[in-house]
Amino acid sequence: MRVLIVDDSPVLRILLRSILEAAGFEVREADCGERALRVLVDYLPDIVTMDVHMPGMDGYETTARILEKYALPVVVLTASANAYAAATAMHALEAGALTVLEKPQGPGAANFEERVEALLNTLRRMAQVKMVRRPRLLKRAAAVSAASPPHSAQPKLVAIAASAGGPVALKELLSGLTIAPPWPLLLAQHIATGFVGSFRDWLASVCALSVTIAEDGQRLQPGVLYLAPDHKQLGVSDDLRAQLQGWKGEPYCPSANHLFASVARRLGSQSIGIQLSGMGRDGVEGLAELHRRGALTIAQEPASAVIDAMPLAAIDLRVVRQVLTPEAIAALLNSIAQRAVTRSTVLKGE
Repeated sequence: MRVLIVDDSPVLRILLRSILEAAGFEVREADCGERALRVLVDYLPDIVTMDVHMPGMDGYETTARILEKYALPVVVLTASANAYAAATAMHALEAGALTVLEKPQGPGAANFEERVEALLNTLRRMAQVKMVRRPRLLKRAAAVSAASPPHSAQPKLVAIAASAGGPVALKELLSGLTIAPPWPLLLAQHIATGFVGSFRDWLASVCALSVTIAEDGQRLQPGVLYLAPDHKQLGVSDDLRAQLQGWKGEPYCPSANHLFASVARRLGSQSIGIQLSGMGRDGVEGLAELHRRGALTIAQEPASAVIDAMPLAAIDLRVVRQVLTPEAIAALLNSIAQRAVTRSTVLKGE
């Protein structure tokens, strides 16, 4: 497997090269974004590791420019303790990078072996992803129209799941919510430990919702987007409170299946489940349970997803009632929200 390391630190490049070559990878290096683009003219790797804080073009701009020209998976490497670097990492995810990891800090660090294993496993998995180019100047010509909302849809909660490529879809969906949702929203997004705070701040910057990290037992409020804390599974209780459980070795934490199944058991048809971009099949079983109980289940249109595996798995299992782009999902939610507001006004006699 061929890897391009993009990092301005010679020490970090030496460390990463030694780790990757010991694992059998072929490695090339670039000390800045501009040099990375020059390397890619003659050398096409299977995957790129991207630093975020570099002189000249930062990791966000470099990632965006790479994905304009090449269908390459990009993994961002940063240090979560650096607020600026973590924020830039979120923007790199917005540009189409697949995931973010903490850099290995050297053999003397207590968690060195754990981070090396996570890095190697992530690179092997992400290198298998089929990517598409992401021209930033491409505009959709057709206006977005909402699908017709189901007649009985009066949701009490919206549950959303996403993995690799999720931030791109989430920005498009959440920024399109022009009517304050009269329900809470719960999100299971696969993201590395230590980055949920930066992810929350980034989400809050791209949409009008209030975004918070859920606390166990807190009452869920309309118009608020709740994220799972590190090492916790997020669900809902019968009385519409956040329900957190410790990680018990499930393949994913937070798990889309856990979230969807919890919502299905508690709310059934009074809920909406949305499956966005991601690798693998997490969420399919939970979405199937929502579907069986009469909920409105939605999958992202695969052609609009950075990674189409998660939405395709749900579509193939026939547990999806609507297949829509993120913008169209937002339009549908706006339509349902408007109907709920109108109905509430009529019932109050206003």
